[in-house]
Amino acid sequence: MYDAQTLQCTDTTATTVYSPWFPRGGDYGIFTLELVSMSSTSANLSLSVQLVSKNTSETGDGANVGSAISRTGSNGAGRSQGDITAGFEELVRYKFTLQLSTGSGVNWAVFRMLAPVWYDKV
Repeated sequence: MYDAQTLQCTDTTATTVYSPWFPRGGDYGIFTLELVSMSSTSANLSLSVQLVSKNTSETGDGANVGSAISRTGSNGAGRSQGDITAGFEELVRYKFTLQLSTGSGVNWAVFRMLAPVWYDKV
């Protein structure tokens, strides 16, 4: 679980942060983003989570896996889920991006990632 984080962005400049690497738990996974609160109820403010994966022998940031899980201010607090059935390598991490598409000011989001549910292909 990636718990109780606050991420902020200024104006239309996106803020991107990565979680620590953790070991893959199966071939596929169900990942859940829980948005606790956002500074705006506008659809212009969005938080997206991309899964990134790499092998332990590789260097660098890794490669994106599957499609991003996202939630906007207009969705309000709640959960968004992604069932990622693309191939994961040995290590996985989250790439969080908070962005305001139009407007100005300092915006923030409080969120967490629930523990992933891993499963193997049949």
